[in-house]
Amino acid sequence: MGYRLSQEVLQYIRENCPGNQLSRITFIGYSMGGLMVRAALPYLDKLKDKFHGFVSLCSPHLGYMYKTSKLFSTGMWLMNKWKKSTSMTQLRMADANRLEDCYLYRLS
Repeated sequence: MGYRLSQEVLQYIRENCPGNQLSRITFIGYSMGGLMVRAALPYLDKLKDKFHGFVSLCSPHLGYMYKTSKLFSTGMWLMNKWKKSTSMTQLRMADANRLEDCYLYRLS
C-alpha cells in the first residue's frame, strides 16, 4: 500500500504541479493511513527537500501487539478469520517468527 500511495502522489505531482510549482508537501494520515504514509515515504525520497510535515492521528505505529481486553482480542481474531489480510497479520506482528523481522518493527 505504501508503494501504491507513493505512485499516486508522484502521478498527482506530475499532473498538477508542472516544473517547480511544488513548494512543500505535507502528509496527514488517520488510522491505517498513517502507516501507509510512513511506508510510502522511502519511495518518495527524491522529494524529501519538499517535505514539510507528517501528521498521524490514531495510527497503530506499534501494531496491536498488546491486547488490552478480551473484547478487543476477540474482534481482532474475528476480523482476521473473516478476511485474511496481510495488513491485519502485520498489525498483530504475526508476520514473522522473530519480533525484529516483523514489518512494523522494520518500518520503524
